Amino acid sequence: MEKKVVKLLDEQVAKEFHSAYLYLGIAEYFSAQNLSGFASWYKVQAEEEIEHGMKIYDYLLKNDCAVSLPAIEAVDSNYKNALEAVKAADKHEHYITDEICKIYDAADKAKDYRTKLFLNWFIEEQEEEEENSGDMVNKVSLLYKDPANLYLLDKELSKRE
Repeated sequence: MEKKVVKLLDEQVAKEFHSAYLYLGIAEYFSAQNLSGFASWYKVQAEEEIEHGMKIYDYLLKNDCAVSLPAIEAVDSNYKNALEAVKAADKHEHYITDEICKIYDAADKAKDYRTKLFLNWFIEEQEEEEENSGDMVNKVSLLYKDPANLYLLDKELSKRE
């Protein structure tokens, strides 16, 4: 694999783990607000991000590429309200999509067809992630000022496994 593609994939491993940290921070915020359904939903999301990072990690190792595992940046779990927390998640998902597309572009320029094929899964996954995070923003935008409605959404979110 071309060095630039390897470097971008290597950096993406850390970005996926950072995503997990972000979602754990959001889960911590919701736990502190006694919204255990939201907290559980974001913990599951954190687990997915770890799986994404491991998928890239394994791909690099399978292709005899080193993985550097840099330090993961700390996250802030202080949000003003539920809407701010879910908007942070949504913004982050769009950022991750952009980063995946940068890797895809680099693989395309390098004519690295295997990596492009590998990244197709991530592109499809990001479409789902952005849809989920956008739906969450829409729901919370409508409901976050009414504790009774937020409680009902919290109960709905607790069903995610």
